[in-house]
Amino acid sequence: MRAASITFLLLVSAIAFCGCGSSSGKNEVVAAAQNPSVTAIDARAEFKRRCGDPVRFPITDECVQLAGDQGSTLKRLSELSAAVWRACSLTPSSAETIRQELVAKGGAKSPIGQKLIGEMERTEQHSDSPCVAADLRDLDCVAGNSDACSNSRDSDPACVAWTNDGDTQSRLNCINRAVHDSACIAEASDNSGNGDATAANSISDSEAQAEDCRRIEKACLHTFDECSNAKDALDQFLKPADKPSPPPAQ
Repeated sequence: MRAASITFLLLVSAIAFCGCGSSSGKNEVVAAAQNPSVTAIDARAEFKRRCGDPVRFPITDECVQLAGDQGSTLKRLSELSAAVWRACSLTPSSAETIRQELVAKGGAKSPIGQKLIGEMERTEQHSDSPCVAADLRDLDCVAGNSDACSNSRDSDPACVAWTNDGDTQSRLNCINRAVHDSACIAEASDNSGNGDATAANSISDSEAQAEDCRRIEKACLHTFDECSNAKDALDQFLKPADKPSPPPAQ
Protein backbone atom coordinates (compact mmCIF):
# COMPACT_ATOMS: atom_id res chain seq x y z
CA MET A 1 0.00 0.00 0.00
CA ARG A 2 2.75 2.46 0.95
CA ALA A 3 4.75 1.72 -2.20
CA ALA A 4 1.72 2.25 -4.41
CA SER A 5 0.88 5.54 -2.71
CA ILE A 6 4.43 6.81 -3.05
CA THR A 7 4.51 5.83 -6.71
CA PHE A 8 1.27 7.73 -7.27
CA LEU A 9 2.57 10.86 -5.55
CA LEU A 10 5.82 10.78 -7.47
CA LEU A 11 4.01 10.30 -10.74
CA VAL A 12 1.75 13.23 -9.98
CA SER A 13 4.70 15.39 -9.03
CA ALA A 14 6.54 14.55 -12.23
CA ILE A 15 3.49 15.45 -14.26
CA ALA A 16 3.00 18.65 -12.27
CA PHE A 17 6.45 19.76 -13.34
CA CYS A 18 5.12 20.24 -16.85
CA GLY A 19 3.55 23.53 -15.99
CA CYS A 20 6.25 25.04 -13.82
CA GLY A 21 9.42 25.03 -15.93
CA SER A 22 10.96 28.32 -16.97
CA SER A 23 11.11 29.56 -20.58
CA SER A 24 14.10 31.37 -22.00
CA GLY A 25 13.00 33.35 -24.99
CA LYS A 26 10.03 34.25 -27.09
CA ASN A 27 10.52 31.37 -29.52
CA GLU A 28 10.25 28.78 -26.74
CA VAL A 29 7.03 30.35 -25.48
CA VAL A 30 5.49 30.28 -28.96
CA ALA A 31 6.62 26.69 -29.52
CA ALA A 32 5.14 25.62 -26.21
CA ALA A 33 1.80 27.18 -27.09
CA GLN A 34 1.75 25.53 -30.48
CA ASN A 35 2.76 22.05 -29.33
CA PRO A 36 2.11 21.66 -25.57
CA SER A 37 2.32 17.85 -25.66
CA VAL A 38 5.95 17.94 -26.80
CA THR A 39 6.78 20.50 -24.11
CA ALA A 40 5.13 18.30 -21.48
CA ILE A 41 7.20 15.31 -22.54
CA ASP A 42 10.40 17.35 -22.45
CA ALA A 43 9.47 18.77 -19.06
CA ARG A 44 8.87 15.32 -17.57
CA ALA A 45 12.17 14.09 -18.98
CA GLU A 46 14.01 17.08 -17.53
CA PHE A 47 12.38 16.59 -14.13
CA LYS A 48 13.42 12.93 -14.10
CA ARG A 49 16.95 13.85 -15.12
CA ARG A 50 17.34 16.40 -12.35
CA CYS A 51 15.31 14.79 -9.61
CA GLY A 52 15.32 11.04 -10.35
CA ASP A 53 12.68 8.51 -11.28
CA PRO A 54 11.47 7.76 -8.69
CA VAL A 55 12.32 11.09 -7.10
CA ARG A 56 15.48 11.00 -5.02
CA PHE A 57 15.07 11.77 -1.34
CA PRO A 58 15.95 13.95 0.42
CA ILE A 59 14.51 16.16 -2.28
CA THR A 60 16.41 19.31 -3.26
CA ASP A 61 14.98 22.82 -3.14
CA GLU A 62 15.35 22.96 -6.91
CA CYS A 63 13.17 19.90 -7.39
CA VAL A 64 10.59 21.23 -4.93
CA GLN A 65 10.36 24.37 -7.03
CA LEU A 66 10.23 22.46 -10.30
CA ALA A 67 7.41 20.27 -8.97
CA GLY A 68 5.07 23.25 -8.89
CA ASP A 69 1.86 22.68 -6.95
CA GLN A 70 3.11 19.26 -5.83
CA GLY A 71 6.34 20.69 -4.44
CA SER A 72 5.12 21.07 -0.86
CA THR A 73 3.70 17.54 -0.92
CA LEU A 74 6.99 16.11 -2.13
CA LYS A 75 8.94 18.11 0.45
CA ARG A 76 6.79 16.79 3.29
CA LEU A 77 7.04 13.24 1.92
CA SER A 78 10.81 13.63 1.79
CA GLU A 79 10.90 14.86 5.41
CA LEU A 80 8.77 11.97 6.66
CA SER A 81 10.82 9.43 4.71
CA ALA A 82 14.00 10.82 6.23
CA ALA A 83 12.38 10.57 9.66
CA VAL A 84 11.80 6.85 9.05
CA TRP A 85 15.43 6.39 8.02
CA ARG A 86 16.51 8.21 11.16
CA ALA A 87 14.27 6.28 13.56
CA CYS A 88 14.51 2.82 12.00
CA SER A 89 18.03 2.33 10.63
CA LEU A 90 19.79 1.93 13.97
CA THR A 91 17.51 -0.27 16.05
CA PRO A 92 18.42 -3.34 18.12
CA SER A 93 19.55 -6.22 15.86
CA SER A 94 19.05 -4.32 12.58
CA ALA A 95 21.51 -5.00 9.74
CA GLU A 96 22.75 -1.39 9.90
CA THR A 97 23.37 -1.69 13.64
CA ILE A 98 25.33 -4.93 13.17
CA ARG A 99 27.42 -3.29 10.44
CA GLN A 100 28.15 -0.14 12.45
CA GLU A 101 29.11 -2.13 15.55
CA LEU A 102 31.55 -4.18 13.47
CA VAL A 103 32.91 -1.00 11.88
CA ALA A 104 33.49 0.46 15.36
CA LYS A 105 35.25 -2.73 16.45
CA GLY A 106 37.39 -2.79 13.31
CA GLY A 107 36.00 -6.10 12.09
CA ALA A 108 33.73 -5.02 9.24
CA LYS A 109 36.22 -6.01 6.53
CA SER A 110 37.31 -9.30 8.05
CA PRO A 111 36.01 -12.46 6.34
CA ILE A 112 33.74 -13.23 9.30
CA GLY A 113 32.56 -9.62 9.51
CA GLN A 114 31.77 -9.42 5.79
CA LYS A 115 29.89 -12.70 5.96
CA LEU A 116 27.83 -11.60 8.95
CA ILE A 117 27.01 -8.22 7.38
CA GLY A 118 26.04 -9.83 4.09
CA GLU A 119 23.78 -12.39 5.76
CA MET A 120 22.08 -9.73 7.87
CA GLU A 121 21.52 -7.37 4.95
CA ARG A 122 20.07 -10.11 2.78
CA THR A 123 17.42 -10.73 5.44
CA GLU A 124 16.31 -7.08 5.08
CA GLN A 125 15.23 -6.98 1.44
CA HIS A 126 12.96 -4.02 2.30
CA SER A 127 15.30 -2.38 4.78
CA ASP A 128 14.44 0.96 6.38
CA SER A 129 18.11 1.89 6.16
CA PRO A 130 18.88 3.77 2.93
CA CYS A 131 22.47 2.51 3.16
CA VAL A 132 21.44 -1.15 3.38
CA ALA A 133 19.13 -0.52 0.44
CA ALA A 134 22.08 0.93 -1.49
CA ASP A 135 24.18 -2.14 -0.64
CA LEU A 136 21.48 -4.49 -1.88
CA ARG A 137 21.26 -2.70 -5.23
CA ASP A 138 24.96 -3.37 -5.87
CA LEU A 139 25.56 -6.96 -6.95
CA ASP A 140 29.28 -6.79 -6.14
CA CYS A 141 28.45 -5.59 -2.65
CA VAL A 142 25.91 -8.38 -2.22
CA ALA A 143 28.60 -10.82 -3.34
CA GLY A 144 30.78 -9.68 -0.43
CA ASN A 145 33.01 -7.00 -1.95
CA SER A 146 33.44 -4.49 0.88
CA ASP A 147 34.94 -1.85 -1.42
CA ALA A 148 31.86 -2.07 -3.64
CA CYS A 149 29.69 -1.57 -0.56
CA SER A 150 31.65 1.53 0.40
CA ASN A 151 31.28 2.93 -3.11
CA SER A 152 27.56 2.19 -3.23
CA ARG A 153 27.03 3.99 0.07
CA ASP A 154 29.19 6.97 -0.86
CA SER A 155 27.36 7.45 -4.17
CA ASP A 156 23.81 7.10 -2.84
CA PRO A 157 22.27 10.51 -1.93
CA ALA A 158 19.88 9.03 0.64
CA CYS A 159 22.64 7.06 2.37
CA VAL A 160 24.95 10.07 2.41
CA ALA A 161 22.18 12.26 3.84
CA TRP A 162 21.39 9.72 6.56
CA THR A 163 25.07 9.22 7.43
CA ASN A 164 25.68 12.97 7.73
CA ASP A 165 22.53 13.58 9.76
CA GLY A 166 23.25 14.97 13.21
CA ASP A 167 21.23 12.27 14.97
CA THR A 168 23.04 9.53 13.04
CA GLN A 169 26.48 10.95 13.82
CA SER A 170 25.62 11.19 17.50
CA ARG A 171 24.51 7.56 17.62
CA LEU A 172 27.50 6.29 15.62
CA ASN A 173 29.82 8.07 18.06
CA CYS A 174 27.87 6.49 20.91
CA ILE A 175 28.29 3.03 19.36
CA ASN A 176 32.01 3.63 18.95
CA ARG A 177 32.31 4.51 22.65
CA ALA A 178 30.12 1.60 23.69
CA VAL A 179 32.03 -1.16 21.91
CA HIS A 180 35.23 0.04 23.57
CA ASP A 181 33.68 0.19 27.02
CA SER A 182 35.25 -2.23 29.47
CA ALA A 183 31.96 -4.10 29.75
CA CYS A 184 32.00 -4.81 26.01
CA ILE A 185 35.61 -5.86 25.65
CA ALA A 186 35.90 -9.61 25.96
CA GLU A 187 38.96 -10.55 27.97
CA ALA A 188 40.36 -14.00 27.50
CA SER A 189 40.98 -15.76 30.75
CA ASP A 190 42.73 -19.05 31.35
CA ASN A 191 40.87 -21.05 33.95
CA SER A 192 42.90 -24.23 33.52
CA GLY A 193 43.59 -25.89 36.82
CA ASN A 194 40.85 -23.94 38.59
CA GLY A 195 38.03 -25.66 40.41
CA ASP A 196 34.39 -25.93 39.36
CA ALA A 197 33.36 -23.13 41.73
CA THR A 198 35.80 -20.70 40.10
CA ALA A 199 34.56 -21.68 36.65
CA ALA A 200 30.94 -21.13 37.71
CA ASN A 201 31.78 -17.71 39.09
CA SER A 202 33.57 -16.83 35.85
CA ILE A 203 30.49 -17.77 33.80
CA SER A 204 28.29 -15.68 36.07
CA ASP A 205 30.62 -12.69 35.72
CA SER A 206 30.67 -13.09 31.93
CA GLU A 207 26.90 -13.13 31.77
CA ALA A 208 26.69 -9.98 33.87
CA GLN A 209 29.32 -8.29 31.72
CA ALA A 210 27.41 -9.24 28.54
CA GLU A 211 24.21 -7.79 29.99
CA ASP A 212 26.00 -4.54 30.86
CA CYS A 213 27.37 -4.38 27.33
CA ARG A 214 23.92 -4.88 25.79
CA ARG A 215 22.52 -2.12 27.98
CA ILE A 216 25.28 0.30 27.01
CA GLU A 217 24.95 -0.41 23.29
CA LYS A 218 21.15 -0.31 23.38
CA ALA A 219 21.28 3.22 24.78
CA CYS A 220 22.85 4.31 21.48
CA LEU A 221 19.96 3.02 19.37
CA HIS A 222 16.47 4.11 18.49
CA THR A 223 13.68 2.06 20.03
CA PHE A 224 11.18 -0.02 18.07
CA ASP A 225 8.45 2.34 19.30
CA GLU A 226 10.25 5.34 17.81
CA CYS A 227 10.54 3.50 14.52
CA SER A 228 6.88 2.50 14.59
CA ASN A 229 5.79 6.07 15.31
CA ALA A 230 7.80 7.41 12.36
CA LYS A 231 6.28 4.82 10.05
CA ASP A 232 2.80 5.60 11.30
CA ALA A 233 3.32 9.29 10.53
CA LEU A 234 4.39 8.45 6.98
CA ASP A 235 1.49 6.06 6.49
CA GLN A 236 -0.94 8.68 7.76
CA PHE A 237 0.42 11.23 5.31
CA LEU A 238 0.10 8.79 2.42
CA LYS A 239 -3.42 7.79 3.36
CA PRO A 240 -5.91 9.34 0.91
CA ALA A 241 -8.29 11.88 2.37
CA ASP A 242 -11.61 10.38 3.38
CA LYS A 243 -14.26 11.08 0.80
CA PRO A 244 -17.65 12.30 2.07
CA SER A 245 -20.36 9.66 2.08
CA PRO A 246 -22.91 10.00 -0.73
CA PRO A 247 -26.33 11.33 0.30
CA PRO A 248 -28.92 8.66 1.08
CA ALA A 249 -31.11 7.57 -1.81
CA GLN A 250 -34.47 9.33 -1.98
